[in-house]
Amino acid sequence: MNEPEQPMMLPLEYAAQIVFELHSMRRECSEFASRLMRQRPLNERGLEECARLDDALANAHGVLQHAVDAIKTVQPNRRRPLR
Repeated sequence: MNEPEQPMMLPLEYAAQIVFELHSMRRECSEFASRLMRQRPLNERGLEECARLDDALANAHGVLQHAVDAIKTVQPNRRRPLR
């Protein structure tokens, strides 16, 4: 297998952007849930779906944020790019 001409770099900026987007999606879900709470009759199914989506987004956000932070912590200690 041939090595690439240039070392590959981890897409940390892209991953950080995804973390930001996940956070934004959680905010939008929260705003939607607030609007649902003001409706009568109460849309319990919609609120449950919002809660489930928010839980999934929170989990994904936490996992990716932790991974990005961990990589950034060790990255300055690397002497050569990842291959």
